[in-house]
Amino acid sequence: MLRNYEKNRIFANKKYMNFAISLSQYYVMPCLALITSIFENNRQNDCRIYLLTSGLKEDHISKFYRLATIYKQQIIIKQIPKEFYENLPFHKRYSFATYNRFMIADMIEDEKVIYLDGDTIVRHDLSSLWNTPLDGYACGVVEDQRGDDIFVHNRNKIDTPYFNAGVQLINLDYWRQNNIGQKMVNYLKEHIDTCLYVDQDAANKILSGKVKYLDFKYNFMEDWFYPTSQWQTHFSKWDRILADREDPAIVHYCRGLKPWFKECVHPLKSEFIHYATMYDFIGYKEQKYFPFSYKVVSYLIYRLRQIQDSYGK
Repeated sequence: MLRNYEKNRIFANKKYMNFAISLSQYYVMPCLALITSIFENNRQNDCRIYLLTSGLKEDHISKFYRLATIYKQQIIIKQIPKEFYENLPFHKRYSFATYNRFMIADMIEDEKVIYLDGDTIVRHDLSSLWNTPLDGYACGVVEDQRGDDIFVHNRNKIDTPYFNAGVQLINLDYWRQNNIGQKMVNYLKEHIDTCLYVDQDAANKILSGKVKYLDFKYNFMEDWFYPTSQWQTHFSKWDRILADREDPAIVHYCRGLKPWFKECVHPLKSEFIHYATMYDFIGYKEQKYFPFSYKVVSYLIYRLRQIQDSYGK
């Protein structure tokens, strides 16, 4: 099996559509499904996938290389140096993989890259996204499904439309020239208490006024599949969102109930399962969101009530 994809002659002199995905060992299966969806829907493009990770098991690595071989595409694993994490302020809700985006311009030498979170799938050819001009912009982004929630803006005094960082067309040259990654790290260190969404909050603050807003179809988030009365998005955008809902190019499963959970009711859950089950080695297995027994849950509720009572005394 070919292992060194960077040196292999079959990839010489090609113009690639570059993708970057940050992952930990816990997101291997979803990322394999995501990459399958990229390759399946971009067969006419030469795709290069960069995996940003702080460590994967050998059997996980072999799965990614196997997928690249099937499609005759390129996957490059970029190991984030451990010293990068030493002085970062970590939020308990997030893993190391959340912070890898800060290193993206240092780890990837290309001019631009499409960054994708591991809980997305690609449904169409992304040539139109890839060819979006970014002159003078740090990246192309999509407004967040909570983009008009005043509390999201007030936490860090963000006065431009709040975007979701899970899908980005990143101008890597701009990031390097303006030291964007380090600026976001510095902001996070100084404002960890107000950065509930960690790198996304830091990106919105540092890149305020420096991003190009893209069509909603390029990062179609979960809330927009449900009635508009539930949305935290201004009504002036509803028509465009509803139009893009008919056929989104990238679906973002950004609620806690991911499509590999039995309890997930996302209307496009079956599309994730389609890609996750195309090859046995991907290792898809439906999971239960609440794996605890009734006795365990009851005990936890009992202990929480004890703690609450103790504070009341």
